Amino acid sequence: MAVGVSMSTQKSTAVDQGYRAESTGEGPRFVDRLATFEPYLWGVLVAVLLADVVSTYAGLQAGMTEGNPAMRMAIETAGIAALVGVKLAVLGFGAGVRKLLDERGAVVPLGLAIPWFVAAASNATLLL
Repeated sequence: MAVGVSMSTQKSTAVDQGYRAESTGEGPRFVDRLATFEPYLWGVLVAVLLADVVSTYAGLQAGMTEGNPAMRMAIETAGIAALVGVKLAVLGFGAGVRKLLDERGAVVPLGLAIPWFVAAASNATLLL
């Protein structure tokens, strides 16, 4: 005879990981706090995107090479417009993903901004 767990006693994985819609009395969750800043995060994302494109362009003009081999080939073929196009496509994809998510979607601009910030900071460091 097989022993099973009834549906009423099973816990949701989402609840176990803290994705509970109702308040637990422990204060606001990180994603809830992040959601209050989401419009600003999109602004930061656009600023970081521009910083990455400008610093990459300046680096290429200074004789440096693009580190990403696929992007290097695209830039050699279509110029800096290829980089701008790819960045805008990723930005559009991120906006589309954001529309599909609930309040946790506020992590989308943050998740895109962090690697672009690192790239722009790296470029700036190499240029200085």
